[in-house]
Amino acid sequence: MRAAEENYAKVRLILSDEGDRRGLRGVMGVSPFEPVRDTLLPTQKEKLGEIAGQSLEKLVKHGSVISIAFAYPAYAIEAIAVGSEGRWDIDRWQVYARAYARLNAALNDTSRKIADAIGGIAIPATVEWGKASKVATVEDYYTDRVSHRVAAERSGVGWRGKHELIVNPLYGPAIRLASVLTTIPITRTPQLPDGCEGCRACLDACTFLANKERLTNYREQCRRYINHLALEDEVCGKCIKACVSSGIHAGEFRL
Repeated sequence: MRAAEENYAKVRLILSDEGDRRGLRGVMGVSPFEPVRDTLLPTQKEKLGEIAGQSLEKLVKHGSVISIAFAYPAYAIEAIAVGSEGRWDIDRWQVYARAYARLNAALNDTSRKIADAIGGIAIPATVEWGKASKVATVEDYYTDRVSHRVAAERSGVGWRGKHELIVNPLYGPAIRLASVLTTIPITRTPQLPDGCEGCRACLDACTFLANKERLTNYREQCRRYINHLALEDEVCGKCIKACVSSGIHAGEFRL
């Protein structure tokens, strides 16, 4: 038990130090490996096996997935979707796109440092830039990666919102995620209950989300809209801004 607590504290310190030197705030959680693996899509499960390599058997037996997140600064979220459809302030929206890239870089560096420190395997925050515009459908986009959201949900970093993003109690959905696989003993953190209740802020901000039960594939509509925006990175963020600024927990988030 003491070793597990010490290892958790060690990882938490690395995350905190890396965040501090970048002016970012981080959170983390730890889930058993097997529940995360079992929740993934079949192709994602296969991808996870490739990443785990020879460590897969040990991970299945007693491994963990460490979920780490950095929060966006408030100014980046405020820059999303300023104006109206067809008259967006794209230059302002680029502030969010650049923050997205900055957080990804910070997470990739931090996950590698954590992995090096504990003998783990880092799973970076992103794949190649431009992927959303290169694939034929959204299925091709999601199936060649491991979902960090599954690990974040299972480890209590946040609950799964109606926008399908992870909602952290402190930072809402305004976070980016990465993961680290490990076989060392480490304290696990519990999954959180759903916290969205009757809130519709994200649904009201996005016609695709509002109609996701009726659309054949609302994620494909999101992908096409992101391509249409053509920001410096493949992002939109309308649902994030709505959740943070006008959702049921808006007054509790601290960006």
